[in-house]
Amino acid sequence: NELISTIPSSFSNLESLKYLVLESNRFNGTVDVLESMKNLTVLLIRSNSFSAALPDGLFSGTSGNVVVDIGDNKLTGELPTSFANMSNLVSLIGAKNLFADNATQSSVCDNSTLLVMDCDACECCEVCCDGEDDGVCDFQLDSHTLLGYDCGAWYEYCLQGADDFVGVL
Repeated sequence: NELISTIPSSFSNLESLKYLVLESNRFNGTVDVLESMKNLTVLLIRSNSFSAALPDGLFSGTSGNVVVDIGDNKLTGELPTSFANMSNLVSLIGAKNLFADNATQSSVCDNSTLLVMDCDACECCEVCCDGEDDGVCDFQLDSHTLLGYDCGAWYEYCLQGADDFVGVL
């Protein structure tokens, strides 16, 4: 796709939405509208031009395991405090953004299974991107597999027992 737009404000009405995949488009502006999506567990918005900070309450009401790929945007500031309090953050890919130095709290490092951030934005990351073209910085979640599309029409049944995507990664 080559969709060019901001996220419509009407998305704030999608409170029960679980999966949002807008990756590899040309979306821009903020992602503030996502804060109202209290059931969101998969957010894949890699390779757009989203800017500004992530909203503080993002994922604050989510009970299931959370998978996030926000890499390759123009996001700024620090990661929301809600990320630091999450014990259900399975993966966070946030490299290639404009986050502040040390934007990643140490509890995010402790609580996530897979974390890929720029080195200056993540002092506690075991693996980070230092701006060189080293493959790690180009890591991208495979949304096709992650969302169960490789399972065919019975993808929900196929994902049973995958512990809400943990086994898929």
